[in-house]
Amino acid sequence: MASIEDVARATGVSTATVSRALRGLGSVAEPTRVRVQRAAQTLGYVPSAAAASLASGRTKAVGLVTPHVSRWFFSVAIETIEAVLRTHGYDVLLVILPPGDQVRPGPGAIVPPSRPTIETELLRKRVDATVVLTLPLVHRELQTLRGLGHAVVNVGDVVPGLPSFGIDDVEVGRLATRHLLDLGHTDVHLVGGSGDEPGGWGPTRDRYVGYREVMEAAGLRARPAISCDLTVAEGRRAARELLARPALPTGLVATSDELAIGLLHELRLAGVAVPGDVSVVGVDDHPHAELHDLTTIAQPVAEQAEAAARWLLRLLGTAGPVAGRLPADWDRHVERLPTALVVRGSTARARVRQQR
Repeated sequence: MASIEDVARATGVSTATVSRALRGLGSVAEPTRVRVQRAAQTLGYVPSAAAASLASGRTKAVGLVTPHVSRWFFSVAIETIEAVLRTHGYDVLLVILPPGDQVRPGPGAIVPPSRPTIETELLRKRVDATVVLTLPLVHRELQTLRGLGHAVVNVGDVVPGLPSFGIDDVEVGRLATRHLLDLGHTDVHLVGGSGDEPGGWGPTRDRYVGYREVMEAAGLRARPAISCDLTVAEGRRAARELLARPALPTGLVATSDELAIGLLHELRLAGVAVPGDVSVVGVDDHPHAELHDLTTIAQPVAEQAEAAARWLLRLLGTAGPVAGRLPADWDRHVERLPTALVVRGSTARARVRQQR
């Protein structure tokens, strides 16, 4: 493999000039720059990323902190962010912080004792910026992120103190609940989350708030949320809990599609007609939602991730005019992308049912 000295000898300039020409610095005359670039291409010279990092103070790497990699929301967001950053010359360093099992719902809200610390993971890897994927953060972790001295952006929910790209989860709860009430349902429960308890995970907590607002505005009783994680297995468990009660509600708002799919499976397995006996609404518009004919509130996951990545690039100065130190108001940036009700076959008008 050719070295920088080989390129310098081939072009008759110093190694310092070769370095400046290949880095695009303005102190090199254009004919010299072109000659150096052509020689480097001919000789197969590849600049050292480590050397460039030392010279510029940039690592050309972005940390991506996530509690999961296999779940649908997270895998879509990770793939999108990596693709956008890669096209601008950035590597993505994945940092998986396991959520633990102490607290439901969602990924969990309390840091488990075995979870690596954010500062250890990110400082050890030296990154230019950090993306956080809807990870519940305790105060210490939030303060650590803000103290790292580089840009941080949150994707999937809105975290006070961090620039955030997400959806209006309160409105999501309103949309789903209002759809069921418009169909004549009056006994509607929300599945997934811990309601508006302080330890609840932001998105499911906010979806419960929206559910409660609509129920109370209609003069109906808002039931406590059925607490569970947002998975198919937990949806099946929640369905069994509901089936053990004296009577089933006629409408269910599930705070994720995977949760809703688990509910559908277990209810139908027990002989409950959906939507004849129970109508079910999910959240996400997961790729499998259509296969299960699931009514849902669609959220644009890839769009949230792409918007966050492009905003971060502008802040880093690689895709726009903003460069250098962080603007004074960088941490107050919030974007909420639109959601939409997608009506399919898991919801129908309420009807009078025979006692089970």
